[in-house]
Amino acid sequence: MARKVTKGTGSRQQAQIDACTGAYIRVSTDKQVDEGFSLEAQAAKIRAQCQAQGWRLCEDHIYIDAGVSGKSADRPEFKRMLLAARAGTIKRIVAVKLDRLARNTRDFLATVDSLQAMGCELCLIREGFDTGSAQGKFFLTLLAAMAELELATIKERTLDGRKQKAEKGGNNGARAPYGYDYDATTETFTPNDRAGVVAGIFAAYLSGATLRAIADRLNADNVPTAAGGRWYASTVAYILRNGLYAGLLQWDGVERQGAWSPIVDLADYKKVQTTLTRSEGAKRRHAAKR
Repeated sequence: MARKVTKGTGSRQQAQIDACTGAYIRVSTDKQVDEGFSLEAQAAKIRAQCQAQGWRLCEDHIYIDAGVSGKSADRPEFKRMLLAARAGTIKRIVAVKLDRLARNTRDFLATVDSLQAMGCELCLIREGFDTGSAQGKFFLTLLAAMAELELATIKERTLDGRKQKAEKGGNNGARAPYGYDYDATTETFTPNDRAGVVAGIFAAYLSGATLRAIADRLNADNVPTAAGGRWYASTVAYILRNGLYAGLLQWDGVERQGAWSPIVDLADYKKVQTTLTRSEGAKRRHAAKR
């Protein structure tokens, strides 16, 4: 027995059919015209799709970005179309294929999320995709999973590349620390006029000065930090913990000698680490007794 459609459901379905449908068309190169994606070809396919589905295509809401790359976020007609969707003027957008709208899966999903929040459906003819259908929602789930996998893969490759570079002793993307400049030609660090401040911090700590005492002295001498602010014990500790000053490249458990001139001796750096560790341990034990 056929299921009876309630009046409310029928009204909503009819409202979707009667709603104003917009179209988005884009070409960026002459090659795309040759491949059958000319402005006229896209328009014809969209009109045929709307006619087959019984959708009312509004002529005033056919948005065309001609000669605009999909990589550009600054597409005048695309932005004007989103404004119309936000205003509720159009309730559906039809495009020939996914890459007319977005440059990658993540951008596409962001666009879909925005349109859904505005109450606007999206139909892609080539992919057979419609956010108003169960199949479309399933396709969205698959795309989201693919985008997450793509992002994870990119991050993994980046981390692997940095680790491999660290193992060879090269700079793996770390920013130049206080006392160094980055040389893009050699992809390494060169000491600058603040290197003496760094050397002085290590020397003072090895002589028995506390972190706070060193910070106070630097502030009294009007020595600026990298950000131009005041020194604190934590700022001094951060510098003392940075192996780059001893010529060490440290990354994800990898420690190698870097290909740049150290500011402090490696043996002195290791002495400082031992002293810092002991001091921090003593502070924790003292706090535990309170």
